[in-house]
Amino acid sequence: MGFPLLAGIDIGSPHPRGETRQSATGLEMVAGGEDIWGTRDEFHFAYVPVSGDFELSVRIVSLTMADVYTKGGLMLRASLEEGAEHAYLLAFGDNQPRNHNNGGLEFQYRETANAPCAGVYPPEPLPPPPDFPVHFPDVWLKLLRAGDTITGQASRDGKTWKTFCVHRQQLPRAACLGVAVTSHHARQTVKGVFSDLSLLA
Repeated sequence: MGFPLLAGIDIGSPHPRGETRQSATGLEMVAGGEDIWGTRDEFHFAYVPVSGDFELSVRIVSLTMADVYTKGGLMLRASLEEGAEHAYLLAFGDNQPRNHNNGGLEFQYRETANAPCAGVYPPEPLPPPPDFPVHFPDVWLKLLRAGDTITGQASRDGKTWKTFCVHRQQLPRAACLGVAVTSHHARQTVKGVFSDLSLLA
């Protein structure tokens, strides 16, 4: 079915602020925020309440960059608090090398409220061409939950999916699910354009 997004919300009081613009064909998000990482987050979030298992997918048409760690993707979040537990399948704005990563995708999570985040990276040794590159607009992400198992998948056409990771984490059955974008720049916003939003729950 379609994805009836609620109005977007800023998490962690980023400045400048973000906004969500929804249309019949997709979603445009403007986002500030220093990062989604560490013990607290600053980002823009367009979400719906979800209860139980789900399958959420989206196409990332474009993502502008203010920093090498600008990122946008699909997030399951325990609450709207800035230090909430979460699981986040994300895309960066390009494929330049980053910490433990030579591609454009990553999975991160916070298991305990107000505690540091951790990341799931591509298997090492990293191959010269990345296993999970981003080539906008051909970037699809899918986040699935079955019990306490959260799976992140990626696709280049929205039809054939490749698993990035399978992660076990206890998050509340009633949680917040949606699209999250952070600038990773204290004074500059970025824009993410998303289409083909689909939620099965």
